[in-house]
Amino acid sequence: MVKEQFNSRFGVIMATAAGAVGLGNIWKFPYMLGQNGGAAFLVVYIVCVLLFGLPLMITEFVMGKRSGQSVRGAYQVLAGNTHWNGIPILTCLSVMLIIGVYLVITGWCVKYLLLSVFPSLPMLNGWTDILCNTIAVFISVMVVWMGVNKGIERLSKIFMPILLLIVIILAVRVAFLPGAKEGLTFLFAFDASKLSFDVVLSALGQCFYSLSIGMGALITFGSYIPKKQNVVSLVGNVIAVDTLVAVLAACAIIPAVFAYGSSPEQGPKLVFSVLPVVFQQMPGGQVMAVLFFALLCIAAITSIVSLLEVLTASLVDISAQKKHPLTRHRAILYTGGVCLLISIFCALSLTDSGNWLVWGGKTLFDHIDRLTSCYMLPLVALSTVIFFGWFVDKNVMKEEMQPHYGSRLWTIRVYYFLIRWCFPILIFLIALHSIGII
Repeated sequence: MVKEQFNSRFGVIMATAAGAVGLGNIWKFPYMLGQNGGAAFLVVYIVCVLLFGLPLMITEFVMGKRSGQSVRGAYQVLAGNTHWNGIPILTCLSVMLIIGVYLVITGWCVKYLLLSVFPSLPMLNGWTDILCNTIAVFISVMVVWMGVNKGIERLSKIFMPILLLIVIILAVRVAFLPGAKEGLTFLFAFDASKLSFDVVLSALGQCFYSLSIGMGALITFGSYIPKKQNVVSLVGNVIAVDTLVAVLAACAIIPAVFAYGSSPEQGPKLVFSVLPVVFQQMPGGQVMAVLFFALLCIAAITSIVSLLEVLTASLVDISAQKKHPLTRHRAILYTGGVCLLISIFCALSLTDSGNWLVWGGKTLFDHIDRLTSCYMLPLVALSTVIFFGWFVDKNVMKEEMQPHYGSRLWTIRVYYFLIRWCFPILIFLIALHSIGII
C-alpha cells in the first residue's frame, strides 16, 4: 500500500500547527500565564519554545521523515533493532488516555457552544457531557477516516485560517473594553521580580503541552512530509503559528477578565467558569461567547484528529505484519471506539452517579490526567531524547540539515550537546515539578 504524503508545504504547516494548536494554547496557556506572573511567564515561555521546543520538535519530525513510519516503526528503522519497542507502546497508551481526557474537555466546549447559541437549551448534567463527547469523537473519526490528504490536510487548511481569524477578532474586540488596559499591562509589562524557578519549570512544562511534544503526532506527521522538504524551516513556521495563537488567546481572555473585575489566577476553571460570566456582562457578549467556544471546539477537535492519527497509523503498521492486516477504516473505528469509552468513564467520574470511579479523593478524570502529564509524557520524551541523542547515527541529523550543512556545523554540535546532556535533565526536572517534589 502506497503511503500518503502531504500535498504541499502549506498543508504540512497547517496540519502540524492544527495538531499542536489545541486546548494547551487556548484553555491552559492563559490560565498558566495568569497564575505565573503574566509577562514574566510569557518571556520565559518564548525562550523555552526556542531553546527547548524547537530542537525537540525537529527531533520528532526528523524521526518520522527519515523512517517514513508511524511511531511504532520509527524506532525500529532508525536503531535497527527492537530493543526500543517499549517507547511506541507507551506513547500509544498515553495518547489513548490523553484523548479520553481531551474528549471530556472537548465535550464541555461543545456544550458551552450550544448554550451560547441556544441559551434556553436544557442540559442534563453528565449525560449531556457524554453526548457532546460522542459528537466530538464522531467528527474526529470522520476526518481521520477520509485520510491524510482529503481529511487531515484539507480540514487543517480550512480550520486553521478560521481559528486565526476568530482569535484575532476576539483579541481586538477585548482590547477596546473599558479596563482592558490593565490586563494588557499584566500580559506585556515585564516584571523581573515575578521570575522564579517555579515559573521557569511551569513554562517548560507548558512548552511540552502546547507543542504536542512526546505524543507521537510530530513523528507521525513527519512520516507524511515529502523528502525534499526542509524540516528546520517547517518546524520554525509551525512554532511561529502555535505561539501566535497562544499569545492571541491570552490577549482575548486575560484583558476581558481584568475588565470585569475577575482574577486571572483562577486556574483551569478560568475558561469554563469565569469567562461565561464575563460574556454575560459584556456588550455583544453572546456573539463573543459563540466565537470563543467555536474557537475552543476547532482547536480541540484538530488536536484530537492528530492524536487519533497517531493511534490509527500505528495500528495499521502493526497489523500489516499479520495474516489479516487491518484497513485504515477499521483501525480508526477501533481506536475511536476505545477512546470514546475511556472518555465516557472519565465524564461519569465527574458526576454524582460516578462515585465508584472516585478513589483517593480524585476522580478517574483527575487520575488519568495526572498519570499522563506527570509520568507518561515525560518518560516518553526522556526516552526519545536518549534514543535519538545516543543511539541514532549522527549522519541522520546532518543529512537533514542539507544542502547547507557546511555552514551549520556549529548548529549540529549545539543540538547534540542539548539533546544529550541538557534535555534529559530538564525533562526530569519538569517531571519532578509536575509531581510536586520540587
